[in-house]
Amino acid sequence: MLRFGIVSQINPLLCQARVNFGDDDSTSYWLPVLQTKTLKDKFYSMPDINEQVVCLMDQNSEDGVILGAIYSNEDKPAVTNEKQLSVNLENGSQINADKETDTLTVVFQNIKLVGDITHEGILTNTNGIKSNADITDKKSSMHSMRDTYNLHTHPDKNQKTTSTM
Repeated sequence: MLRFGIVSQINPLLCQARVNFGDDDSTSYWLPVLQTKTLKDKFYSMPDINEQVVCLMDQNSEDGVILGAIYSNEDKPAVTNEKQLSVNLENGSQINADKETDTLTVVFQNIKLVGDITHEGILTNTNGIKSNADITDKKSSMHSMRDTYNLHTHPDKNQKTTSTM
């Protein structure tokens, strides 16, 4: 049977939670939280304590599974556009994919990407670029350009040669 309740405890290690059912003021045993994938690819998301969830329970409500959380009059969705897929965290971080504008927006204080990145298109940056290694394009590296041009001199207005420094 389908039951609605409020999460009262969570066990993040086992991906389980206990749910209080208000209709009879009972609390479930530890229930697994349904995940999208768990074998080779691993998805993980836990409900918050006091979050409203839907559970599929056996006849006696002794065994079951938490199917997921649901929105209510008190807990409203952060996005209300069917053309968007969105993850909004309580600290303001978010990931939003907008199918209508073909835009992916990622808002996090720090983003760590591990692996090679291939980019096609224009890269626009507002705060500069910092690298802990040499920067290279299809012709040369910044290090080799410095070696060439830092030694380059010009005559000044008095026909004396300018310094390399």
